[in-house]
Amino acid sequence: MLRKARKYHKWLMAFVGIQFLFWSITGVYMVTLDIHYIHGESLAKSEKSKIDLESVNYAIEELTSDYPKASQVLLTQSMGRPHYSFVNGVQGKVAIDAKTGAVQALVDEAKAKEIARYHYALNHEVDKVRLIKTVTDMPAELSSRHLPVWRVTFDQFATPTFYISQQTGAVVAKRHDFWRLFDWMWRFHIMDYDDGENVSNWFLFLVAILGLVAAIAGAVLTYFRVFSANKKEVI
Repeated sequence: MLRKARKYHKWLMAFVGIQFLFWSITGVYMVTLDIHYIHGESLAKSEKSKIDLESVNYAIEELTSDYPKASQVLLTQSMGRPHYSFVNGVQGKVAIDAKTGAVQALVDEAKAKEIARYHYALNHEVDKVRLIKTVTDMPAELSSRHLPVWRVTFDQFATPTFYISQQTGAVVAKRHDFWRLFDWMWRFHIMDYDDGENVSNWFLFLVAILGLVAAIAGAVLTYFRVFSANKKEVI
């Protein structure tokens, strides 16, 4: 039994040992960095001001009357000005000024820069601006439900990036290089190298089972080499 335990432990650890190292490295990275920093909360100014409801002249009743197919209606504010954002049937996302009821124009490049600078908490200059309309042009760090969006990147070593909805002007995502590295660390940690969303994939399950068997074999070796040896010395 001792020979079999040694054999299984040696070969199993040779197979899963590298993944154990990856689990350790990725785990240390993910627990060391503050998750709020990873989410990019420090990149944006904190908007603590509440929406001034008295300035909302276009009531929700008017909106539902003018747009009977409206769904997912949300009252929010952009750059301090209240507006409604909602989905209007096949028309898609729509943004309306909550003061006047006027439909907001699509955000152009200049407006995207203005919105990004308004929300950005630091003082770096805008480096690049790009409009993303299709899934084929979309980076993996963004969900397709936000399309179309402006990608505004600032000139800083961590490459801070704001994604701004072309239709509503809302900042829908904040990314930087530490988030991107965290995303890859997560993928290696759960062994899902595609999109990092399947935490119950068969590869992770297989390596976990093999690791458990290797640990049991190691426990058997420990028993025979430590506890059993001590018994022989006492005898």
